[in-house]
Amino acid sequence: MKLSKGSRLTVFSLFMLIMFGFGFPLYAEEGGKSEGSKTGILIAGLEECLDIALKNNRHRLVSKFSIEIAEAQHKQALSAYWPQLKIGVSATRLDEDVNFIFPEETSTYAISGIAPVPINARVTVPEKDIKVMDRDTIVSSLNLIYPVYTGGKRGAIAEQAEIGIKVEKEFARRTDLQVIYDVKRMYYGAVLAKNLQKLGRDTLDRFKITLRLTEHLYKTGSGTVKKTDYLRTKVIVSTIRSMLEMLKSNDKLAKAALVNAMGLDWKTRIEPAEKEIPFKPFGVDLTKLVTNAYQFNPDWASLKLAIKAAEAGIEEAQSGHFPMIALTGSLNHIDNPYDYGIMTDQNRNSWTIGIGLEIPLFTGFRTKNEVREAAARLDKIKQQKVLFHEGLALQVKDAFLQIARAQGQVAATKDSLDAALENRKLNVRAYQNELVETKDVIEAQLMEAFVNGQYVKALNDHAVNRARLNFIVGSEMVRPFK
Repeated sequence: MKLSKGSRLTVFSLFMLIMFGFGFPLYAEEGGKSEGSKTGILIAGLEECLDIALKNNRHRLVSKFSIEIAEAQHKQALSAYWPQLKIGVSATRLDEDVNFIFPEETSTYAISGIAPVPINARVTVPEKDIKVMDRDTIVSSLNLIYPVYTGGKRGAIAEQAEIGIKVEKEFARRTDLQVIYDVKRMYYGAVLAKNLQKLGRDTLDRFKITLRLTEHLYKTGSGTVKKTDYLRTKVIVSTIRSMLEMLKSNDKLAKAALVNAMGLDWKTRIEPAEKEIPFKPFGVDLTKLVTNAYQFNPDWASLKLAIKAAEAGIEEAQSGHFPMIALTGSLNHIDNPYDYGIMTDQNRNSWTIGIGLEIPLFTGFRTKNEVREAAARLDKIKQQKVLFHEGLALQVKDAFLQIARAQGQVAATKDSLDAALENRKLNVRAYQNELVETKDVIEAQLMEAFVNGQYVKALNDHAVNRARLNFIVGSEMVRPFK
């Protein structure tokens, strides 16, 4: 097939585009740091990279501690079902002993037994300073409070705390899914960069041979190959050599991004074990994928848990309308050096038991508005769930369509690559016999490189979009915390 001059320029431009910007991400989310290998190169497959990332990623450790915090908060909430016992000890020293002034008193007494008849006598008792207790005192007490009825507040708080544990576990699962997705993207990107670099080297080597052949035909041939053909080929060789340096740089950046996603030290040198990006045809039904997403997606699960927590929040707020009942009790002991006054055995040791009742009569409409706030929060989360319901399905559909597109491109470009390879070989043999023009050989080699680049990029798009679909659906098997 003959191409016009403009078409040839388009092919060359597309070749430069695919070589310079082959569409894989050269960035990584900030991950945890661990001591990497300072010497040698780590050659690792995808599964090994995932294991290392899940072991070293700091975001995963944050999720682990978040779960522990939620579990501790749940136990704190459950403590309301247990009686509260407190021991109190206080030691005091007054500036003086505690006393009591008995005032002067005059009273009339009937005295009998002395005379045949009782005698009325008027007696005046002078003022007396009586010591009640010593100034040094130690008071010990054991107090008990047991809530009997809280209007549902106790159960609502415990339920929210239990839901909090489940939410944190969903967040932790999402973190794992994110780590797996990032590592897969970076790993496939590193393999793609390696393949494109190899493609660039092979293309450069073929053009070097073409350049030598063109020079030979130009100098010793029949005259069909001109100096302009030689110069054109030389320019293309120089251009490809420049692009190859860019591809080498992209290869290093891709590996650095993979190292970062795995949470390794930036000095670690890594090399993907796979030589090619695996291609696994995808044939799962879209409806089934959406159904699985509503079952496994951690964000969707978190929204459903948030609704339950908001409903429990309404119950907590409504408890402000109900009375609170609690049993109370105490044991008290007083240590004092003085054995008289009020420091009798009867007063030294005492106990009390009672029941406390608190009835809210008027709180300035606070409880009413707390209920309104909790109800509004529930309505807000329900609306967010409605929005996310459609959004999640659209995300799944988008990833599904991207996989289908990439799968079609892989099949189409594979056929084109076989044809381009055969076309290049035929043109090179014909060129050796001066049966075709130089521009035809250049065009055939550029076309093969272009189609080959499109093929490996389609493989990368297919693999990355499969990883993205697994991330959205939430169906990846994640490792437990160690």
